[in-house]
Amino acid sequence: MDDHQKEELQQRVQRLENRVEELEDRLGSGDASAAKKASGELSGHEPAPESIHSKVGAFQFNEYWLNRIGIGLLLIGVAFLFKYTIDQGWLIPPIRSAVGLSIGLMLFLFGYRMSPAVGTYRQTLLGGGIAVFYITGFATYQLYSFLPVPLIWAFMIVVTLLALSLSLEQNEPVLSVTGILGALGTPFMLYSGSGEVTMHVAYLSLVMVAGGIIYYRKGWASLLWTLMVGGLGALFVGVITPVVTASTLKTFEQWILQLGMLVWIGATWIVAVVRLLVIKTDRIAKSVYLAVFWVPLWLLLLMSLHWEYTANQTAVLSLVLATAGGFAFFELKQETLQPLGETHGFMGIIMLTIAVVFFFEGTMLYTLLAIDALILRYVARRRDDIKLNISAHLLFLIVLYWTVSDLAYGGGIDSSFIDIKAIVQLFVILMGGALIPRWLRRSDMSGLYRICSHLVLLYWIYHLFIVLTNGQAWVTIVWGLYAIGLVVAGFTWYRKRVRTAGLLTVILVVGKLFLVDLAQLQALWRILLFIGLGGALIVLGYYLQTVINNSETET
Repeated sequence: MDDHQKEELQQRVQRLENRVEELEDRLGSGDASAAKKASGELSGHEPAPESIHSKVGAFQFNEYWLNRIGIGLLLIGVAFLFKYTIDQGWLIPPIRSAVGLSIGLMLFLFGYRMSPAVGTYRQTLLGGGIAVFYITGFATYQLYSFLPVPLIWAFMIVVTLLALSLSLEQNEPVLSVTGILGALGTPFMLYSGSGEVTMHVAYLSLVMVAGGIIYYRKGWASLLWTLMVGGLGALFVGVITPVVTASTLKTFEQWILQLGMLVWIGATWIVAVVRLLVIKTDRIAKSVYLAVFWVPLWLLLLMSLHWEYTANQTAVLSLVLATAGGFAFFELKQETLQPLGETHGFMGIIMLTIAVVFFFEGTMLYTLLAIDALILRYVARRRDDIKLNISAHLLFLIVLYWTVSDLAYGGGIDSSFIDIKAIVQLFVILMGGALIPRWLRRSDMSGLYRICSHLVLLYWIYHLFIVLTNGQAWVTIVWGLYAIGLVVAGFTWYRKRVRTAGLLTVILVVGKLFLVDLAQLQALWRILLFIGLGGALIVLGYYLQTVINNSETET
C-alpha cells in the first residue's frame, strides 16, 4: 500500500469516527429524553407538557421569520422616512436625525430590557435598533451634512463597537446579521448621487471589519453569508456607479475602492480560513467552502470591471489567484483541514483555466484546455470529490464541443493533410475514449464517454481524408479498417460493447458504400471498395468463426 492509499484510508477512518460520534450524541440525547419521561411516569406525575414551539415546529419557523420580515420593513420605512421628509421639506435636518435616533433608541431599549427567555424576538429588536443607528448616522452625513465629519465618524465607531459587544454578549447570530445587513444596505436606500467614494468605502470597510471580527469569534454561517453577499453588492454598486453616471473616479478614489475589495476578501475568505486554522476543527461549514470559491471569482470580476483590465491583465490576476489557491492547497494538506485545502486547489484550477482562456488563443488555448481537462479528471479521481468530478465533466464537454465545432465550422483540418491542431484533436478523442473512462467509477459514464469519443473520431477521420483526391473513397477505407479493428479487438481482448460498436460501424460503412460512394466515385473506385471491403469481411468472418470454435473446444 503506497502513501497515498494510506492517506485516503486514514481520511475515511476519520470521517467514520466523526459520524459515529454524531450518532452517539443523537442517541445519547434521545436516551436522556426517554429516561426523563420514564422517571416522570414512575413517580406518578404526568410528563411536563411540551412547549408550543416544540409541538408546532411550523409556528416557530413562521414566528421567527415574521420577526425578521417585520424589522426589515421597519428599517426600510425609516430610510424612506428620511427621503420623504427631504422631498416635502417638513423638518429641518437636526430634527430628522433626532427622529431617527429616537426610533433606534426605542427599539434598542425595548429589546435590551426584555427577558432573554423571549429569544429571537429580543435579538431582532436589538439588531433593528443598531441598524437604525447606522441609517441615521449615514443619512446625517450623506443627506444633511450639518455635523462635522469627525463627529459622525465617532458615532459610527461607537455603534459598531456596540453591535460587536452585544453580538458577543448575547451569543445569537440574529443581532449581528440584522445589524450588519442593515448597515450594508444603508447606502443602497439613501444614495442620492452625491457623496465621496472615500467616505462610502470607509463606511463599508468599517462594517465589514466589525462583521469579520464577530465571525472570527463565533463562526456563524449566516453572518458569513451576509458579509459575502452584502459586501459584494455594496462594492459592485461602487464599481458600476461611475459607468452608469458617466463619471470618472480620481486615481486616489480608485485605490480606495480597491482597498475596500481587499477588506471584503479579508473579512470573508481570509478570516474564515484563519479561524479554522486556529480552532483546529474537522467540521467545516458549507459557507466556508463557498467563501473559498465565491470570493476569488467575484474579486476577479470586480477588479476587471473596476480597472478595465485587458485580456492579458485579467489573465495575470487569475494566475495570481490560482497561485494563492495552489499555495493554500499544499499548506492545508499538512493540517487537519485537507478538504478545505482541496477546495483551494479546485479554486486554483478554475483560476488557472480562466487565465489560460484569457492569455492564449487558437490552437494553443485548445491544447492547454485539453491538458487542463485531463489533469482535472485525474485530480477528481484521486480525491473523489463531487465538485471536482462535475467540473471535470464540464471542462471535457467544453473541449469536446470545441473539437466538433472547429471541425464543422472552423474549416476542420487544413490542406496540408495533418497539422498540430489535428494531432491535438486526436489526443482529445483518445483521451475521452480510452484514458478518462478508466478513471470513472460509474460504468454508464464510462460508456457515454466512449460512445461520444467514437462518434467524434469517425467525424475527425472524415474531415482528415475528405480533403484528398477521391476523399470519399479514402474515408470509406479508413472507416472500414477502423471498424474491423474494433470487431477483432472486441472478440479478442474486450467485451461485448466494443464488438457491438465495431459491427455497427461496419453497417455504417456498408451504408456509405451504397448511399454515397455509388453516386460520387468513379467506377474503378467503386469496384475496388466493394471487392476490398467484401473480401475483408469474409476473412474477418472466417477468423472470428475459428476463434469461437477454438474457444468452445477449450471450454
